[in-house]
Amino acid sequence: MIAKPDAPQARLVDVAEKAGVSVALASVALRGGSRGTIRIDAETAERIRRVARQMAYRPNMAAQRLKGRKNDVIGVLIGAESTPANHERLAAVDREAYKRGFRLMIGTFHGDSRHAAEYIEDFLARGIDALICFHNPLPPSDRAVKKLLAEAKALVFQTEPLIKGACCVDVDRADGIRQAVEYLRGRGRSRIGLALNCPAAADPLMADRLRGYRVALTDLGIPFDPALVWEGPGTFPPTKALAKRTVEALVKNGGADALVASNDVWAIALIKELRARRIAVPGDVAVVGFDNLEAGALFDPALTSIDQNNAEFAVAAVELLIASLGGRRLPPERRTRVVRPRLVARESA
Repeated sequence: MIAKPDAPQARLVDVAEKAGVSVALASVALRGGSRGTIRIDAETAERIRRVARQMAYRPNMAAQRLKGRKNDVIGVLIGAESTPANHERLAAVDREAYKRGFRLMIGTFHGDSRHAAEYIEDFLARGIDALICFHNPLPPSDRAVKKLLAEAKALVFQTEPLIKGACCVDVDRADGIRQAVEYLRGRGRSRIGLALNCPAAADPLMADRLRGYRVALTDLGIPFDPALVWEGPGTFPPTKALAKRTVEALVKNGGADALVASNDVWAIALIKELRARRIAVPGDVAVVGFDNLEAGALFDPALTSIDQNNAEFAVAAVELLIASLGGRRLPPERRTRVVRPRLVARESA
C-alpha cells in the first residue's frame, strides 16, 4: 500500500526498520552501489527498494551529491534550548576541530525525536561518521535515534553515553563545587548555601553538585545543614520570583553569608535579588557561580565562578573522535575523559 499524501515523509531509518536491515545496508540498496566493505545481494536490495516504494521514500538529493567528498566534517547535535554554557563549549570544540583540519556541521533539534533522527540520518548520508552530542538529545528508549547513532564510526556524548560502547567527555562538577566551598571558607564565610536549579534526586548534574558540597563540608569539619540547600523546580532561566524564594530560604531563613549557585545565570539572578534587598555583595553575602560564562566577567560585581575548562573538553572530545574513526571500538578505559574545572576568583566573592 502506498503511503497517504498527508502522512509524514518516510525517513531512511523507517525504511531500514521495516525491511529488517541496517540503515547502512538500506542506503547501499537505494543508491544502487556499495559503501566501503558493505555488499548486498540482489534479493535483499530489491526487497528494500520495494519497501521504499511502498513508503514513498524520497532520498536526500543534496546529501547524495556530497557523496565521495573527503570526510573532514564532524556532525554536532545540540538542543535549541541548550544552556549558554553548552554553546560556549561548542565554540571551543569548533576552534579545536578547526586546528586539526575538521569543520563542524551543526544540527539544532527542538526536543522531538523525529527532528533529531532526521539530522543524524542526514549526517550519515553525507558520509559524516564522527558525531558529537552536546546535549543528550533524546531518552534512550527512542529506538530510531539509537539505531541511527549506532551507525556512526565515532560518537562522543557529553556527560553520559546513550549508546553502549560510545565515548564520553564529562566534567568533575563535584570537584568544582568543592573548590567553591573551600574558597569561601578560606575567605571567612561560615554559612555557605547551595542553590540548585532542580532537585538533586531528579538530575544527576545537580546530584554531582550536592555531592561535592557535602564532601567539602566534611573535609572542612562543617556539619551539613539542610536549611542551607535550596532545590528549585528546574525553571531556566530563573524568574524573579524564584530568585526571591531562593534568597528568602537561604539568606533570610537559613542565615547564609555565601551562596554557591548551580550556574552563572542563577548566580546573577541571585545577586540582583540580594541588591534589591540592599544586601551587599560580597560584603554581606558572597556569591559564586558555575560555568564561567563570558558575560559573568562583565557583570557588576564581576562574577566569581567555576570554569568548566572548555578548552580541555574540546581537546578530549576531538581526540576521542579521531581515535575512534579507525572503526575499532576503544577499550573501556579509554572511552571516557573527565575534565577538572577550576575556580576563577573575581569581585562577587
